Amino acid sequence: MPGKKLSYSEINLFSNITPEDLSVMLHCLNGHTRTFSKGEIIIMDQEKIQHIGIVLSGTVHMLKEDIWGNRSLLAYMNRGDMFGEIFAVQKKANAGAAFAAASAAEILFLSTEHIVHNCPKNCACHYQLTQNMFDLIGKKSVSLMEKIEVSSKGSLREKLLAYLSLEAQKQGTRYLEIPLSRTDLAVYLDSNRSAMTRELHKMRDEGLIDYDRNTFVLKK
Repeated sequence: MPGKKLSYSEINLFSNITPEDLSVMLHCLNGHTRTFSKGEIIIMDQEKIQHIGIVLSGTVHMLKEDIWGNRSLLAYMNRGDMFGEIFAVQKKANAGAAFAAASAAEILFLSTEHIVHNCPKNCACHYQLTQNMFDLIGKKSVSLMEKIEVSSKGSLREKLLAYLSLEAQKQGTRYLEIPLSRTDLAVYLDSNRSAMTRELHKMRDEGLIDYDRNTFVLKK
């Protein structure tokens, strides 16, 4: 079963919307929830986007597969994060990537059509929802830029250091906990787990980092 569920009041997409308005809005947006098992596909690549998703519990991965079947991890969404919205605002609302549950997850779905188009009642809360969504799209763009920054590094060590540095800056500390498993981190870095594990061991032996499971320390 999914872990601790997020309450609707904690979701950034619903910021500055009263509980009373939110209750009406969820009905208007055809809001409904569904649970997914680890590894289950939520949205298939090239599927028509009819709903955006919000992670209430668990983790969701945004994946892209090339013609040879090689899979890349483009982004990952944790509790409270939204996904599918980048494709939903396009004229042809087809997913350019697949979304899969990286762990048991519960997802809130909202109708894309009712978010993208103006509310016939011209509700102030709907306007606030649209403002919130575009703010979150901007933040998602930054996240994808970070992926490009990490992937552009020449060596596996440089990719690891770039990723850990970005996480340290986000968390405001050199003692950080990353949200990816070893296998998922290797996929995110376009590497394999064995090669990445060897490089992590070397970096620890050289005094660059220390780590235990998903907790890392960046040394000076």
